[in-house]
Order: sequence, then C-alpha cells, then structure tokens
Amino acid sequence: MKLLLTFVTLSLTTHSLCYSKEASVNTQTLSDISKKYKPQTIKILLHKDLPLAFLEAKGRYFVYNPQNDFLLASGIYSKKQPVLSQGAGLKWGELFPGISQIRLVPADPQSSILVNGIEYKGCVEIYDIKGKLHIINEIDIENYLKCVLSFQTFSEVDEEVMDALAIIARTKAYYLANKDPLLHWHVTSSEIDYQGSSLTCQNPHIPACIFRTRNMILTYQSAPFEASWTEDSAGKTASFSSIFRKNVTTPSGVDSPIASAQRENHNWSFTISKQQLARLLDVKNIQALDLYQDADSHKVYAIRYKDDNELKQMDFFTLQKKLGTKLKSNDFTIDVDEKTVHFTGHGKGHGVGLCLFSAICMAKNAKKTPEILSHFFPNTKLEHVERL
Repeated sequence: MKLLLTFVTLSLTTHSLCYSKEASVNTQTLSDISKKYKPQTIKILLHKDLPLAFLEAKGRYFVYNPQNDFLLASGIYSKKQPVLSQGAGLKWGELFPGISQIRLVPADPQSSILVNGIEYKGCVEIYDIKGKLHIINEIDIENYLKCVLSFQTFSEVDEEVMDALAIIARTKAYYLANKDPLLHWHVTSSEIDYQGSSLTCQNPHIPACIFRTRNMILTYQSAPFEASWTEDSAGKTASFSSIFRKNVTTPSGVDSPIASAQRENHNWSFTISKQQLARLLDVKNIQALDLYQDADSHKVYAIRYKDDNELKQMDFFTLQKKLGTKLKSNDFTIDVDEKTVHFTGHGKGHGVGLCLFSAICMAKNAKKTPEILSHFFPNTKLEHVERL
C-alpha cells in the first residue's frame, strides 16, 4: 500500500511539473533534446546587431543554454515576448541571469518558432554580443532544401533534372555545414534569400525531388564541395574557384556541346554610356576598362577600370547587381569607344556547375540523373550519407 501511495504521489508531482504554464529550472541533469539522434543540420544567420527581436514559440518548447546544453526553462503553451539584452542576462519574458545565449527548441513536430513574425523550422539560437542580438536558425538539411529550392523558378524541368538539382543543393549544404565545426553559423539568410518555412513547398515538385534523393550527395576527393548550377553555360562551364575566387577544391569546368550548338541563338547585347556606367561604379569618369577572364572558359570573373589616375577592380557579381538584368551572364566581351561601352554576351548565369539548359535537353534524350551529374561534375561520386 505504501508503494502504491508513493507511486501515485510521484505521478501527481510529475504531472504538475509537465503541465505548469512555464517551469523555469537550472539543472545539470537535463540535456538538449534536439541533439539526440540528430540529423545533419545547417545553421543560418537570420539577424545580427539587433537591439531586440520578437520571439514566439507556437506550442510546447524548451529553452537551453547552448554553451552547456543545460535546460533553463520550458512551457506547454505558446509564448510571444520581445527578447533583448538586459546587461545582467538575456530576457525573454523572464530574465535568464548571467546567460548571454539561449537556444529555443520546439518540443514536438507540431510546435514551431517565429522570429519577428517569420516562421522557422528547427531551433533558434540567440546570442548577446556587446548588447546586440545575433539570431541563428538551425534546421535539418532536408527541410533546409525545401526552403531554399522553393524560391527558385523551375519551369518545364524533367524529374531527372529536378533530382540532380536537389543533389547539387544538398551537396553544397553538406559542404557548408561541415567545412568548419567551430563556426556559429554556416551561411547568412541574405546569401541564400532564406525566408523561413511558412511559404515553402508551393511547388509540389520540390518536396518530391528532395524525397526521391534523400541523403544523396556528390563527393569530390572523398568530401562534399561547393556545388552549383547555372541557367545556360553557352558551351563551356568554369570551375567554382576560378569565378568565385575562393581557394576551394572543386571539379573542373567542362565542355557542354548542347549549349555550344545553341550559343549564337542565346546571345544578348546592350550599350551604356560611359557617364552612366561611371555613376553606377561610383567614380567621376572612366578612362580605361578591362576584363579579367578565366583562362579555360573565358568567363569574366572581374573588371578593372581607371578613374583619373586610380585603378579599381570589381567582381562580376557586384557588377551584375549594379547593371541589373541587362548583364545576363559572365560570358561577354566589351567594345569601348569615346562615349559608350558596348556589351556582347552569350548564355545566362555565372557559368559554374551544371548547365540547366543542357541538362534539360539531356533528360529529354533519356539521360538519367547520375549521368547528367557525372558529365558536369567530373571525377565525383554519388553517395548516400545520413550525416558527416
């Protein structure tokens, strides 16, 4: 009878703890549940140097200290409060004394987290750095792919090509997530146009191709790498390092006969006055203008221009942002006269990785995903991995 009474008392105590609106604890016995049986994840910097942010937990949640995985608080009801630095610690409704970092973890699949009104899957970490907030979203890579691929525009793309794109995106995500284990985040939201999870998967082909290729990546020299794709290579692709000017190990560029055959049909051109170009480049005038080109593909990776007696440089991607959609690719030449600069080019995109135009044609000719990938990424292996 005493044993039964003890059991009932313990059960009631446990029940009251689990169903309190919010139980604040500071214990060394509980560790972060999100790190148990953890899939491969990637961390995205959402915001930095914010004075405060509005943080909402929809459903059950846990709050941990990411420095040691100790449980700080938990709740079974939704909570929406501003989070800010109070000097003595972070405050989210309640103050966490002496704590300069918190990790908010959904307690079940039905729960989610919102930061400034935008919903995110996975966990959210908040760091107080000199009184300003840095906010990071950690999400498993399969859901990350749904988020980033959903905002890409794919029309009339075969399943084999969609599968190839999913594998390429996953390969890059694995590379970013594993290149430096000491990083607090792996990529910024602005770099990938990351907009959370609330608007994802409006295109049903996106989750389908991610599911079909689940955990499949390309490896080069036994490791994932900076994989990418371009819309139309105009006949030849370039290596990642030659265009992005990063000291990374990636496959070399390749010839693309299909795109080469249509090169002259995919040409473009425009003319801009030197005066207008000077304004865009933020200089008084342009006395000279030259191109830096990759020796193998002849793709442009930067320009050099002279303003009075000063030489300046600008990478292709910055130049493209300044000129807008008129500069369709980095496969171009220039003709400079006294008053104007005439651009003549071919194809579309940065010319690195898989050529989407060619891949679509290959799929229509019954080529499968592995063959498409092996053509554009020579000396790579298609592998199935759950995490690195």
